[in-house]
Amino acid sequence: MRITLRFIGVLGLALGSGLRGDAPASSPPLPELIGILRTNLDLGSVEFETRASEALIERFGVRRIAGTPSPATPASPATDLIARRERLDGGILYLRPGRVDAGLPAALRSALTDSAWTTHASGLILDLRFAPGDSLPAAGDSAALFSERTESILQWGSGSASGSGSQRLWRLPVAVLINGRTSGAAEALAAALRQETGSALVGQPTAGTHGVFRDIALNDGTRLQIPVGRIRLGDGSVLAEGPVTPDIRIPVAETSERGFVENPTATLKPPGVGGTLGSPTAPRRKLTEADLVRAQRNEPTDADSETNAPPKNRVTVRLADPVLARAADLVRGLAAFQKAH
Repeated sequence: MRITLRFIGVLGLALGSGLRGDAPASSPPLPELIGILRTNLDLGSVEFETRASEALIERFGVRRIAGTPSPATPASPATDLIARRERLDGGILYLRPGRVDAGLPAALRSALTDSAWTTHASGLILDLRFAPGDSLPAAGDSAALFSERTESILQWGSGSASGSGSQRLWRLPVAVLINGRTSGAAEALAAALRQETGSALVGQPTAGTHGVFRDIALNDGTRLQIPVGRIRLGDGSVLAEGPVTPDIRIPVAETSERGFVENPTATLKPPGVGGTLGSPTAPRRKLTEADLVRAQRNEPTDADSETNAPPKNRVTVRLADPVLARAADLVRGLAAFQKAH
């Protein structure tokens, strides 16, 4: 059985390569290969066809999805597309898209042009961890906000997205967070941002489910997504099959990472500072009767002096999320370098 499965795998690889047009020149003719397998495998005709089909499905990454797309479904509100945004220490902006879907480019544009949030910003962290997505146009148009190209920066089938040229929206340092739940169009967005901005991808390899797919409805109401092409980046290179790998790899258990994503500003205290989460707080001195008398006379109290004095033995805190913390350090360093030059 192991030998049989090995041969079936070879068939799937050969068929997959042949149909995609990238079979090596030394490959045997497909009809000859199929004839050899039929003759030498101990399988009936029906079982052979079944196994060959399974190998092709596995090779191509065909996906079965519940439900059918509805063209009448209204666009998702921006509040759903941008799951969270924060302003971290040092003017670093943190933005987490919920998914890469139609409407995301407009939601990103709205967030990044909000002067109340972006004034005195030093950089941006785009968190694509746990972000799914099927919309390659949304990925391309989102990446275009960060690109100074005028030509195509992302191509898929007959579609493409071009950079914004002189209308480029964001020019400060960017870091992109990814993990094994970053999938589909979110992977394409991460790869395009790395290509266009030089931004580092931080975290863990992605799901590896990106590609150009065709939807086919099944009789039971579900649909198949069949890959029919590959994604090309702005330099013309093909986005390789499989996971998109990070530039800085930081392994984190999925359960822990989900908690970090829900609370990105959680901080850690050093041991012995009374707890592990939260910000350090100095104990407040109780007001005395003398303080109240001085307050009535508009004289400074001991408590005022204590409040205005520079902090003593200030405790250094750091972000609890190791991926976010590393990205923040990176963006902070890049911002300092950019400012110096």
